[in-house]
Amino acid sequence: MKKKRQRMGILNIPRMLLLTMLMGASLQGSAAAYKITPAEPLFTLTHDFLQPSDVAVGMQGRIYVLDGVRHRVVVFNSEGVFLSSFGRLGSGKGQLRYPLGIAVDGSGTIYIADTGNRRIQVFSPDGDYKTDFAVATDLPSQKCDPVDVAFDEKHKQLYVVDNDNHQIVVYSADDYAFVGRWGSEGKLRSQFNHPFFAAIADDSSLLVTDVLNTRVQVWSPWGKSVGTIGDWGVDLGQLYRPKGVCSDRENRIYIADSYLGVIQTFNRYGHFKSVVGSRDGTVTKWQTPAGITIDDRQRLYVVEMLANRVSVYQLGDNDIEAESK
Repeated sequence: MKKKRQRMGILNIPRMLLLTMLMGASLQGSAAAYKITPAEPLFTLTHDFLQPSDVAVGMQGRIYVLDGVRHRVVVFNSEGVFLSSFGRLGSGKGQLRYPLGIAVDGSGTIYIADTGNRRIQVFSPDGDYKTDFAVATDLPSQKCDPVDVAFDEKHKQLYVVDNDNHQIVVYSADDYAFVGRWGSEGKLRSQFNHPFFAAIADDSSLLVTDVLNTRVQVWSPWGKSVGTIGDWGVDLGQLYRPKGVCSDRENRIYIADSYLGVIQTFNRYGHFKSVVGSRDGTVTKWQTPAGITIDDRQRLYVVEMLANRVSVYQLGDNDIEAESK
């Protein structure tokens, strides 16, 4: 139960109070301008999900939804039509046990953080099992806790987020050989407190949500901590329980706050840019947003874990001005 609370970020603080603070009550009643990144709803994915956690987009726009409580991946076409599913409960080849994170590379190969089985599994674009490997730990007695995986196309590296051990474990994408591990437990710039989701920015930086340190860490492909995004709070530009992270073609960073239910954007250097919302200036609020991703058509995919759905949006090209009252 303790680990579940850490991962979900659920605290006994009224959600609407926090949302009100985020949207302007903490500005001492004065009007303050901020920007909205408009997102037009396109369609919603549902398929008897039970607390889905992550989403990835592959070749021909195929959408892969990780429905981990049901130990499977559900596949849709680019317009949201159900195609197939793969995976079932177990520890054998191609079987899954409460997986949490998923990534797809440029060739369509699928990587799954098979959390309950403490391994990474690799599948073809059609969901056929290819291989798997255990996640390395510092000590033989230490158990790994892989919760997400990210693929660096340019540097041919695979990054695995080990939540319990507060580190990133790096592998070669060619043969899945162990390369090294980054980070340790703590609050310093290169330390983590239960990292969760990871993504590759357009400049090949690794983005990692450092959940209980309430920030996103930015790492170079060579293992150097080069910056952080966000700090604790409920005001614009602050984070309360960051969970999903991704970037768009302009290298803008999107961060989903699972407890506040909003998605904020920042530049690569951590400067707040906007809140995702509608063209009328309303901030969009999601129900426990978890994994998020943006495809090459600037479509935003948001896993709403407790709503058991994935919402899909078309992002606008230009931000609009809004005003908190």
